[in-house]
Amino acid sequence: MGNRIGGLRQVDPAVRAFQQKAAVNPGALTAKQRRDRKRVRVMYDMDPEVKEAVEAIAEEQGTSASQAAALLLAWAACGYYGEAAETLKMAFYEGRARARTPRFEWNIEVSEGWLDVLEERQD
Repeated sequence: MGNRIGGLRQVDPAVRAFQQKAAVNPGALTAKQRRDRKRVRVMYDMDPEVKEAVEAIAEEQGTSASQAAALLLAWAACGYYGEAAETLKMAFYEGRARARTPRFEWNIEVSEGWLDVLEERQD
């Protein structure tokens, strides 16, 4: 006899569609569940020094690297449109080189000076 595995393997497409469209009672969701439903999962390529700095900050603050990165990105975005606009925009200009792909016009490299500062903090 074959192995018996529980759960539904093949669900009727109409049933699957109904389940996906089923209404969720928003009143039954916790505050965290409501907040998490609005969040978006993203992936970014970054230098190892930046990743290590985010992880160190998260550990220092007693939170996850994901939450620390979200806060730091939000802070930088506010700075880009606010008080630190000139500094951040200059960083984009200083680190850019023509992209070799039709999808993007520029590749942006993080300043070596910034990476050195992050690396020193890790030591």
